[in-house]
Amino acid sequence: MRSWLLVPADKDKALGEAARSGADVIVLDLARAAPNAEAKLPTRLAARNWLLSHREHVTSARPFERWIRVGPLSGDQWRGDLEAALEGAPDGVLLAECTNAEELKNLAAALYELEGGAGMRANSTRIVPELGSNPVAAFHLRQFADELHPRVSGLAWDSATLARSLGARRMRGPGGLWTDPLAMVRAQVLLAAHAQGLEVLEAPFRDRRDEEGARRAYSAARADGFTGMLAIHPSQIDGINAAFAPTPEEIAEAREMAGLFELNPGAEKVVFRGRQVGRKQLTQAKALLGAA
Repeated sequence: MRSWLLVPADKDKALGEAARSGADVIVLDLARAAPNAEAKLPTRLAARNWLLSHREHVTSARPFERWIRVGPLSGDQWRGDLEAALEGAPDGVLLAECTNAEELKNLAAALYELEGGAGMRANSTRIVPELGSNPVAAFHLRQFADELHPRVSGLAWDSATLARSLGARRMRGPGGLWTDPLAMVRAQVLLAAHAQGLEVLEAPFRDRRDEEGARRAYSAARADGFTGMLAIHPSQIDGINAAFAPTPEEIAEAREMAGLFELNPGAEKVVFRGRQVGRKQLTQAKALLGAA
């Protein structure tokens, strides 16, 4: 899944345009601040209704996944956001400001409980945590290279939240390169995801006026090994999809890998081009073929 569009769940116009964006994944952002649960109620209802109405993607020219963004788990709003959204059976949860692997277990336990109440298949809701959102969390990223909860399908990072926690006045330097602290977190998240065979999402490019800078950012993310990228506006989706489109060589490699597993249907791992690959890599290969 190449393009992940973040949509403010409290903005009617943004919700109305989301399904026509061409994004592979629509993420309804429920993590935006609200003073209390009562003030957040209209946003939760809007998200629930949108998820229900787009469950079969009837208004979209192409299929897309429906995700939500909640958190952080240290706050008091995430549980209510989750309860409302699960009534619409989202495909997954983007967890804001995840600081440790234990939070993933806690979120997974809450999802298991709520899935049953919503009539959903157990363990069907996936998780992608946003990592390294403050200096302390940045120094604990190593743990995410170890085995994680089975619901975790990818990793992401949030450049804007990290920059705010540092009191930074910029996120990018000359040539559009990430500043050193942000680049360090970005690299560790990228490495952790590949160590686990997971998807990994680049943080969004936030200056919508800089089209050339956006194109460089899309291309750099793809070249550096990210499997997809978050977007903050529908106008960014075409550029992300183009930058992350599979090459003929990648398509051929994915077909070859899928063919090996078809010849060895019971195998958990196969030797592919001199290295061992497992079911996670097979899932990625099939996803790439589906996007081709």
